[in-house]
Formats: sequence, C-alpha cells, structure tokens
Amino acid sequence: MEFAILGLVVAVNFIVVKMKLDRKRWEDATFDVLILLTIMALFSGSYAGLIVGSVASLFISLFFFASPPKFFSGKNGILHTFISRAKRTEK
Repeated sequence: MEFAILGLVVAVNFIVVKMKLDRKRWEDATFDVLILLTIMALFSGSYAGLIVGSVASLFISLFFFASPPKFFSGKNGILHTFISRAKRTEK
C-alpha cells in the first residue's frame, strides 16, 4: 500500500512539473526540479526519508503552481534589478 501511495505522490509531482513546462513557465519548472533533486539527495538514506522527500516536493510543487516564483522575471526579480542598476551606472 505504501508503494502505491508513494508512486501516486511522485506521479502527481511529475504531472505538475509537466503542466508547468507545457505552460512555458520555465523558471518555475526549473526551480521545482532543482528542489526535487535537492530533497532527493538529502533524504536518500532511508525509505522514510524517501517518503518525506517525495511528499515535501509535491507540496512545494503545488505551492509554486499556485504562486509562481519570480526570481528572474517580474519587477522585483534579480534580473530586472540588475538591469535597472546597470542602467543607472551608465550615465
């Protein structure tokens, strides 16, 4: 039973990432995959760690699906801030 639940959690996580990629939310999907890989590496020692990592990654994926991160895009993103500071120093 645990294996079926774990398989369902991982499958839903990958479906959410695929939906993000289909909607061209590259920043969101890339960040989500990086978090998934980090959590997988941190909790790779035991079966309980695998379950905790998978469930945590699913909740993070769902949170970012509802509220996408704007690290590089958007008015408060790193890239926008860097460009605006570079333009100020050109003068």
